Amino acid sequence: MKKKILIITGDNLGVANNQIEYDDIKFLKYPVIINDKEYRESEEYTAQYLINRFKKEKVSARSQALVKKDLIDIIEANKDKYDVIIHVVMGSNMSAATFQIAESVRKEYKNIIQIINIDTKQAASGVGSILIRLTEILQDIDDINDVEKLIKEVIETTYTYLVLPDLNFLYRGGRIGKAKSLMGSLLRIIPIVGLFGEEENPKIVPIGKARTFSAVNKIIVDNIKSKMKKSNLEKIKLVTLCDTEENRSDALKNLEEQVKNEINFEKMVIGKLRFVEAVYIGPKGWLITFVLR
Repeated sequence: MKKKILIITGDNLGVANNQIEYDDIKFLKYPVIINDKEYRESEEYTAQYLINRFKKEKVSARSQALVKKDLIDIIEANKDKYDVIIHVVMGSNMSAATFQIAESVRKEYKNIIQIINIDTKQAASGVGSILIRLTEILQDIDDINDVEKLIKEVIETTYTYLVLPDLNFLYRGGRIGKAKSLMGSLLRIIPIVGLFGEEENPKIVPIGKARTFSAVNKIIVDNIKSKMKKSNLEKIKLVTLCDTEENRSDALKNLEEQVKNEINFEKMVIGKLRFVEAVYIGPKGWLITFVLR
């Protein structure tokens, strides 16, 4: 690639910054509101910090859209150093406000520098996985005009599965009712939901449920195997896993083992849940993203 390209992305990636093998990249931080006070990710304010507060204090937390000024500050500081800026954005289906901010800034700088906004249609490790594939694509192509076409194929073959065992956490966040929380807790049900890029307007959809993490992980592996078969693929490009525990949980280790035994893939990344992502995943949760192409 002859053109010099800067990548901008948020910190909702499901991977650590240093796991992105690309030098010219800037990270925006999503605001997180905990009991009406604003925080940003730092060495102190991590996913584990928030998970611990969920467990001990049962705090309420929510995230906000990216701050437009933060985005403009990065562009202003770099617009004369690069030919193109690529902004990898959390899916507009997940945060319409964030994508609208990105689009408004792109239009403001239309005659100053080319900005390409990539709507990942994903969250968490789905965004990070698409970002990793983007950095690989940029190494292989010569024409910047090919980026949007190639990354579109990546987005449409990206599948994220989220496992959310703490039903009381989901109830406190307003994502399920009290009856479901109580019944699920009594039966020890672990729900699985998915976010699939193949859909035109992807939404988080229920995938299944089970009573053990091993059974949950088998549902995930069987689901992605069926998608590989449908796409006539024997090997997939990328697998990214992460969880909310300080050290990898037994559930995540079991999922890693099942994937290695059952699925042929080119690359696996053991990621890191970020501060903003802990708002939605909650205690004991884990997730995995498969990128088929």
